[in-house]
Amino acid sequence: MQKMLREWLKIRNMHLFFPYLIGAICLILLAIIIIQRALKCRKDGTPFINFKGYHFFKEGYDKVKLWGSVILFVLYVVCLPILHFAWASVVFIFLFNVLFEMKPGKLFEVKSVLISAVIAFAGSWGVWYLFYQIFNITLP
Repeated sequence: MQKMLREWLKIRNMHLFFPYLIGAICLILLAIIIIQRALKCRKDGTPFINFKGYHFFKEGYDKVKLWGSVILFVLYVVCLPILHFAWASVVFIFLFNVLFEMKPGKLFEVKSVLISAVIAFAGSWGVWYLFYQIFNITLP
């Protein structure tokens, strides 16, 4: 066990630290959600899985932002090996900012697009610099 842990902690594997950490956090949060649901169902006397009258999306949800975010996220994952971390992050953080800045029936404002570009560029390259240069952790 100790040998396996020592091998995993070598510098060539450090880029895997955060995906595993985030996965573990997500599993813990999923367990908390399931436990809360079970306690609520026991208290109310309702079944744990109840599809009668259930709607996954609330009425009037913003379809453009939801499905646009899903599409952008999938494209980001696909583009990571091609563009690498910093440039893929610049492009997709900019696109996410523009998507969430959109208002129905209104064109983009130049100021918000410029702010989105600055945030995308500075944020992505700042994170890359912090991890790669200062912490010596490789990013994909």
